[in-house]
Amino acid sequence: MIKMYQGDIVKRKAILLLIIIYISFIALGLPDALLGSGWSYIREDLKVSLGTLGIMTFIVYLMSIIATYNAPRLLRLLETKKITFFSVLFTGLALIAMSQVSHFYQLLFFALPLGMGAGAIDVSLNHYLASHYQAKHMSYLHSFYGIGVTAGPTIMAYTLSLNSWRMGYIIVGSILVAIAIIMVISFPLWKKESEEKRKEEHAHITIKEMVKTKGSVLSVLIFLIYVHIESLAGVWIASYFFIIKQTSYSTAALFTTSYYLALTFGRLLSGLLASKIKPYTLIYLGSLGIITAAILMFFTFNSLWIYASIVFLLGLGSGPIYPNMMYVNAFHFEKRKLSKIISMQMVIGYMGFGVLTPLTGLFFDRMSILYYPYFVSFYGILLFILARMYIQKMKFVNIAISNPMDYQ
Repeated sequence: MIKMYQGDIVKRKAILLLIIIYISFIALGLPDALLGSGWSYIREDLKVSLGTLGIMTFIVYLMSIIATYNAPRLLRLLETKKITFFSVLFTGLALIAMSQVSHFYQLLFFALPLGMGAGAIDVSLNHYLASHYQAKHMSYLHSFYGIGVTAGPTIMAYTLSLNSWRMGYIIVGSILVAIAIIMVISFPLWKKESEEKRKEEHAHITIKEMVKTKGSVLSVLIFLIYVHIESLAGVWIASYFFIIKQTSYSTAALFTTSYYLALTFGRLLSGLLASKIKPYTLIYLGSLGIITAAILMFFTFNSLWIYASIVFLLGLGSGPIYPNMMYVNAFHFEKRKLSKIISMQMVIGYMGFGVLTPLTGLFFDRMSILYYPYFVSFYGILLFILARMYIQKMKFVNIAISNPMDYQ
């Protein structure tokens, strides 16, 4: 009887901890599309060009790359719960500070802690879930990112309707500070990560050794292309519909919301289907959804609902790709290499945000954002091809399962 009671307490604590982790991932998503959804208004207030957004994006993701690359080292030094707390807190304070700027260079300065915080949260929690939970939990985790990244533009759309982008930053920053306080309260729920265990699980692995590991290069390329596609939607889709399809500021911002709402729904659906559909099948279906939505964007329609549906399809296709690629890492790579491969995937993935997306922004600035669907179509097709190559290469490299065909 006592053992059953103790078992119930442990189970309840585990569930409560999972909820706290999910809430922390909302904090990761909240700021991501905030700038892009309000940029058409913000750039007029700060008197800068459309393509200047690319510079801001580059700074944020350069900092994210630095934090992500050093995440295995951070995980050796600090427990996951402490890394998550400090990251959420500094991100929230940076957003509140951004609401007070009067010049673009000040926005760039506060982008530094914003990027560092995002990178540290991302690797820490992805590693924790990949090591301790199931495929459905990974999909649910990333759906909570989707909740955050959907709520951000929604808040911005509301404050833009009141002619204020600054209030959007204050609201989101305050939410993150509140989440950081929740993190501190939850500390007793986390399993203790001893120094010895941290050093064992996050051993120093050289880049050369990882590059020689089968499948590592293809996997990071998939993350590069996918993250770039997601950032093309999050950063530029509002500007595309505002400039090319002639929608209002607030309506364009809601198209960003539509994308991330669909992304969230796609990841929730992926979690529900995880026991019935194989991870790579979900990745295939997602890639096809992206390609279909991109093709439909070439056409002009008279209904805003049709445009919203196209954007929703783009988000729905994006949904299952990231969490399922992240989940299969545990099956294809040794445990001592797990945090390193996740770190590499995220570093290269952030380059999709921090390098490819700003370069695309410069192209739009000098040429026209009319070419937006061409970029999404090309990268969607490339993603499908790379995923197919990776599947064929790794189907007989399964560290933790007996039947490699289970992941076809």
